[in-house]
Amino acid sequence: MTSASAPVGTPLTQTDTVQIAIDVSQKEELLARYRFWFCGILLASVAIFPLVGYQIARRGILPVEEMATTARHISSTNLRERIHPEGYPFELASLASTFNQMLDRLEESFERISRFSADIAHDLRTPVNNIRGEAEVALARVRSAGEYREVIESCLEEAVRLSDLIGDLLFLARAESPMTHLRRERVDVRELLGGVQEYYEGSAADGGVSLTTTVAQEPVIGELDRALLQRAVGNLVSNALAHTPPGGAVALRTNSDQSTICIEVSDTGVGIPAEALPRVFDRFFRVDSSRTQGSGGTGLGLAIVKSIALLHGGNVEISSQPGHGTRVTLHIPVCCTR
Repeated sequence: MTSASAPVGTPLTQTDTVQIAIDVSQKEELLARYRFWFCGILLASVAIFPLVGYQIARRGILPVEEMATTARHISSTNLRERIHPEGYPFELASLASTFNQMLDRLEESFERISRFSADIAHDLRTPVNNIRGEAEVALARVRSAGEYREVIESCLEEAVRLSDLIGDLLFLARAESPMTHLRRERVDVRELLGGVQEYYEGSAADGGVSLTTTVAQEPVIGELDRALLQRAVGNLVSNALAHTPPGGAVALRTNSDQSTICIEVSDTGVGIPAEALPRVFDRFFRVDSSRTQGSGGTGLGLAIVKSIALLHGGNVEISSQPGHGTRVTLHIPVCCTR
């Protein structure tokens, strides 16, 4: 309500007061209802929103809990568990995919270790059983000095084979250690290949195989571990000679650019099937008995070659065509900071 005073009459000797009033009770009732509903909604929000937020957070964290559950089920004997990221948010789906890839690598590594352990047991057991068998036969009855000598020589051959196998295994174990250091020196690869050729010329001649070396006219110099590189090239040449029939050829070649030295050993031997090529550098892998039993190989030669190449910061490639031969190429950096 509001009021106002104004003089009236003639002359202006009287003052009247004018009052104006408006009924606001309906508005007050409306505001009261607004306040009631606002308080009700506020109280409901305080009670409901935490529950809604909990459910949203619960649904959001559910993929993480599923991943944790999967991780708890994983052990050395159970590496086949996988996370199914269908329906996950993009970020968690990417994490699940990465987790699955890690499990794939772990499963593959454990399978390789399992196969490696089985192969070690087999290859160690064979010479030990041979030595035991020879000794038991020799002691079964009295024999002449010549017969005893033959038994001892046979046992010595098996002992040498066993010693070589253990030495190869120790080398591979040390090569995988991050503390392994190379004894680098300036090496002329041309001279190194010449020495390898000279060493294996006798074996090549006995097998009726031609062994040749082709090198660049200019020096091929690198900061390399001479002993390890000789071992790698020697393994390749020995492997090539073992699988090349009489009348075949084994060739050594080398060339280099400013950063990389390439050493190639090729033969005209029996070759390797395409399906076996991805595994030829695995330890104890044998293509078939005809490529190993006759030469007494252990399946570690190419694995050692690959380890030596990796120690130098390089890599090794192989290509082969059954019936036409095999070519193995070492790519070694001229100098590596490793």
